[in-house]
Amino acid sequence: MISQFENYLKVGKVKIKSPDYEEANALFEQSKERMGYIKLKDINQKTAKFVLQDSYEAAREAAQSLMSIRGFKPYSHEATISFIKKFYNDNFSDEEIHKFDHFRQLRNNSVYKAVQIMEDDAKSSILFAKSFIQKVQPLLSEKE
Repeated sequence: MISQFENYLKVGKVKIKSPDYEEANALFEQSKERMGYIKLKDINQKTAKFVLQDSYEAAREAAQSLMSIRGFKPYSHEATISFIKKFYNDNFSDEEIHKFDHFRQLRNNSVYKAVQIMEDDAKSSILFAKSFIQKVQPLLSEKE
């Protein structure tokens, strides 16, 4: 369950820092490069977990780029999602935030418990990440 953003600040899972446009741009470029890498992969039962992990990571990097321009450094994936919910709730629907958290949970289960990922989940994660990154791009240029 995602907590209020202020809770992550309070417990040190988010630190306040100077806004860093260079870092933000680097993170965003990396998220786009990761999506390009994913597009080269076949999705089957053996690769689905890696595709989902990478597509989630691409969305997380894009979200973190927004954190960077606002002067925050996350130390928790949940904190990153909570940040989007707090600061960009006009840009991302509750459904999109729920999907982001859903893919975070699938990714964690895959990475830490070796739970298998279904091909459909991998495909859905790609569509989500692509849409998420497209929505982040104009938000990055608003802050410069």
